[in-house]
Amino acid sequence: MPKLQRSVSIAATPEIVWSIVADPSFVPKLYPHVISISPAHSRIATVGNSAVVTAKMLGRKVNVLVEATEVVPNERFSVRHQPGGLFSNYRSTITLQPSKKGTKVSQDVEYEIHSGYLGKVATSIVARKVVKDNIIKSMDNLKEIAELEEMPSTKAS
Repeated sequence: MPKLQRSVSIAATPEIVWSIVADPSFVPKLYPHVISISPAHSRIATVGNSAVVTAKMLGRKVNVLVEATEVVPNERFSVRHQPGGLFSNYRSTITLQPSKKGTKVSQDVEYEIHSGYLGKVATSIVARKVVKDNIIKSMDNLKEIAELEEMPSTKAS
């Protein structure tokens, strides 16, 4: 089963990073191939919540049912794929560790794609690249969003 791991240092507190990671509305903003997520049960993820993630792959719309399996606020968030659809197995864990300059964020992903879902060639080559690119870009997007500074407030004259 392919495994991917990516870490990034973010100049923001674990609480700020967590507010993004655990909020389902950020999923399409973080992952470039994700079109939508529904339903977004709550603003903050809880164990057992599930949602359908709609993504694009090879010009096709793909639905993936995911469920939150571990939620430790400001520390760890894990999801797994429910049976059926694109993946025969998928697990993702995002870990937050405080650091001197903010937060070290790591994402570990293990997945297996149904061999016939997109055809043998697409499954083995293209799907792996799409999943890898999505994970890399999501960490870059998380860093960019978490490090945004508040606009200075203006006083009415």
